[in-house]
Amino acid sequence: MSVSPEVWYTGSSSPQDDPERGSGQPECSICFNSYDNIFKTPKVLECHHTFCLECLSRMMAAVPAEQASGRIPCPFCRQLTSIPEKGPPALTTSQEVLCKLPAHLQHEEPVWMDGAKLCYKRAPDANSSDFCICIDIGISKTDLTPPHRPPPSRRVWGCCRAFSDRKRFVLFAVLLVLLICIIMWPLQCVFTTGNLRCFSQQVSGPTARPATSSTGL
Repeated sequence: MSVSPEVWYTGSSSPQDDPERGSGQPECSICFNSYDNIFKTPKVLECHHTFCLECLSRMMAAVPAEQASGRIPCPFCRQLTSIPEKGPPALTTSQEVLCKLPAHLQHEEPVWMDGAKLCYKRAPDANSSDFCICIDIGISKTDLTPPHRPPPSRRVWGCCRAFSDRKRFVLFAVLLVLLICIIMWPLQCVFTTGNLRCFSQQVSGPTARPATSSTGL
């Protein structure tokens, strides 16, 4: 069984060359390219706004994985539309828009998702064999690179270190207060009594006076 060659197509327009394109044909409101029946197939969202298949696929690919919920917002009204399991190619095609295209573009061609690619297999004709055309709708790796964050171990160590520094600061403050009290107490004693007998008085306590007896003369 022969394998159809795969052709990469990275442009934003349709792979079909159509001299009539752009001559009053309806176009996508995002990329301003005329609709066709392949990658620019008009797809209708649940809000009834119509955009081309390629733009909707790029919008879906631009949503970060952690925020992806199987729905994409409309660029106009922001209403969410559920994406079918087979991806944007399975969205409803606007037959109203498709009927406004030239006769040879009014038959929708099968397009499918292959990872981050939209693919279309061209049927063989008398002049050429069949081949597969794909366009890349994914985002480059540089765009997907998240901002640098330290690993969890470093973040935990940083928190522990900050907590340890805070404990050291509190301990230093307590020691400083005690040191000030120890220094200020003797000075206060000197200024109030004129000597350093404050401690000796507190340790020895008050001395009892000897009892005196009065004798009558």
